[in-house]
Amino acid sequence: MEILLIEDNENDVFLIMEYLKLIGFSSAKVTALATSKEVREVLKNKTFDLALLDLTLPDTTGISSFESLMSCSPKFPIIVLTGVEDQEIARKIIHKGAQDYLVKGLYQPKDLMKSIEYSIERHQWFMDRYNMERNYINAIIKGAETERTRIARDLHDGVVQTLTISLLTVDLLIKKNPDFNEDNSALIAKTRKQLKNSVDEVRNIAHSLIPNAIQNTGLKLALSELMEDIRSLASINVDFKYDIVSEDLSEDKYMTVYRVVQEIFNNMIKHAKATHCLVSMVQKENFINILIKDNGSGFDLDAIKETKSSFGIDNIESRINLLNGTCTLDSKIGEGTSYKISFPMS
Repeated sequence: MEILLIEDNENDVFLIMEYLKLIGFSSAKVTALATSKEVREVLKNKTFDLALLDLTLPDTTGISSFESLMSCSPKFPIIVLTGVEDQEIARKIIHKGAQDYLVKGLYQPKDLMKSIEYSIERHQWFMDRYNMERNYINAIIKGAETERTRIARDLHDGVVQTLTISLLTVDLLIKKNPDFNEDNSALIAKTRKQLKNSVDEVRNIAHSLIPNAIQNTGLKLALSELMEDIRSLASINVDFKYDIVSEDLSEDKYMTVYRVVQEIFNNMIKHAKATHCLVSMVQKENFINILIKDNGSGFDLDAIKETKSSFGIDNIESRINLLNGTCTLDSKIGEGTSYKISFPMS
């Protein structure tokens, strides 16, 4: 068993190591680190079976210490070590994902043993539930993508072809009857224009359902085409920055990112009344970081969740969870909206 001990006080480190030996973890490999920065560096290449986290560190304190650890997307249980005065903070951290907490100076080896056993069991229960929900959501999304593909192909192979043939028929009618009177000529010209617009509209719908550019030329071009549609159809000035060094992402991840960006723009067009938007996708080591920020009307996120009208936001968060990523939404009335998204490439 590998244990990560995050504690900067040497006396506390010694005491915890002795307690671990007394309760049968003498063979456990313990890695002791003193700062959140060290933890983030180590977790880039290593994982553990359990973490013991002191909340008061040289570079982070309180909830920030826990959030710094969680930013590394750990897949192991976390026990918080806290002082008497920090118990309320510790309880809040339990709601944020820690499994248990111990108050320094008030626990004995047997208490540490119970906490470790309980935390491992509780974490496993949460992971089983998380995986079940994840598989369920993934099945729904894949089913939706399959249905999107079917509808898009039916539109292209059926409706578009029928409209195109109708358009050609009108052109043939004009060619064979050049002497139509003025009223009939105007009516036929209007009919031809309506058919042409219908063909273009159905093609656009089919394209939005399944962007061929992702399959053919990758995410960057697909997003560029989406941004161009937003500029022309919604009159939103979009600044697009794409700095992804490695294109080593699965097609499912490409499609998930595309759908997330598409959903955000749908919300923006419907509600934000924005005139400008920044879209930035940057690779930092093994992570993709996405920022989407508009200058629209903004909204009260708590009020939207209370009225149960946040389906679009829930959909975005569900898709990001499938990428093992995080999504931070910030919006204020009159000050626009921003989405900060981060997920590991592998």
